Amino acid sequence: MADLYGDWAELAAAEVDGVDYRIRSTDPAGASLASIAIHGGGIEAGSGEMAREVAGTWLRYYELDGMKSSGNGDLHITSTNYDEPRALALVTTARGCLSFHGYQDDDRLLSTTAIGGRDTALAARAAGELRAAGFTVTAATGDIAGTNPANICNRTLSGSGVQLEMSQALRRSFFPGGDLTRPSRESGARTEAFFRYAAALRSACTVPAPAPAADRSELIPPTRPRAGSGRPC
Repeated sequence: MADLYGDWAELAAAEVDGVDYRIRSTDPAGASLASIAIHGGGIEAGSGEMAREVAGTWLRYYELDGMKSSGNGDLHITSTNYDEPRALALVTTARGCLSFHGYQDDDRLLSTTAIGGRDTALAARAAGELRAAGFTVTAATGDIAGTNPANICNRTLSGSGVQLEMSQALRRSFFPGGDLTRPSRESGARTEAFFRYAAALRSACTVPAPAPAADRSELIPPTRPRAGSGRPC
């Protein structure tokens, strides 16, 4: 399905900042890698939370958080057209980038990550660390390959980045009960799989792991993922 808006100017002219969406970002001193989710919030639920967790206090972080009660798909701008100024400022001065997305696989119970992008070295490390942590990884192809130089993940100083397309079943496994709703995501409750996934990617980026939070030992285990709708990058 074609995007409603062709670029950021069109979206910003029609949608209300702080009501329909908000932008979250941090830029720690000395950080040379970016962790971004341009379809966060309710657009591709779970992608923003993972980008934020991987970034921690060590990587640059950016998220477009879709806040609509329904119809967040209207806020989807494809990666090759995404030109929001704060995102560009963050990514184009970074050495590399991890760009998190959500997609719906043909098999709605398939928990997998399709990895693409032009930074083949970092993509290979990320794939290796994720597999070692027990996750299924495939090579991204077609519309989600992430190899177009205009893709926001590749607009770095090196001209390359990594795009991670997480299936909906995988993203559901990150939240107790497989619940991707905003109240669930904003509650802060996460599963062991969520933290294990983020730790694998931090390891790929040689980023130190955060100190464990007091409540991380009391996480609710995930249930069988529920089917739902998704959208490619």
